[in-house]
Amino acid sequence: MDEFNWDDYEQNDDDEREERDLFGTHRIQQELEKSLFLQDIQKGHPLVLDPSEFITLFGNPTNEDMNLLTQSFFIQYHRVGMSVDTLFDRWGGDWIFEILLYCEKEEEYELCSILKDIFQEWKEGIRPLKGIIENA
Repeated sequence: MDEFNWDDYEQNDDDEREERDLFGTHRIQQELEKSLFLQDIQKGHPLVLDPSEFITLFGNPTNEDMNLLTQSFFIQYHRVGMSVDTLFDRWGGDWIFEILLYCEKEEEYELCSILKDIFQEWKEGIRPLKGIIENA
């Protein structure tokens, strides 16, 4: 018992390797969840996260992510022919604004113009509702 030394039982390389593997596994799971979220959007499901929640969970959206979101938005707008109110219900103003900023950064000015028109149409649709609510 006199030969016992705590230094012999310090953390070894195996423990450090396990810790790195856990972090790697977490990163893989995070990427998987992000890809599932993006797949749901492509299928037309409502966005369940706003941009700030997306950043908290997955980090800042990459150009690839924003490109996919932009394509999904415009597919729903053009092909499916959703009304502006439905688009705002599904996407939320925050995501639509983020797409506008992305299109501006990518110099997609035609898309920016469409988004501006969408915002204008949405604002005009809200004004009559405010009058109805205030008069009630």
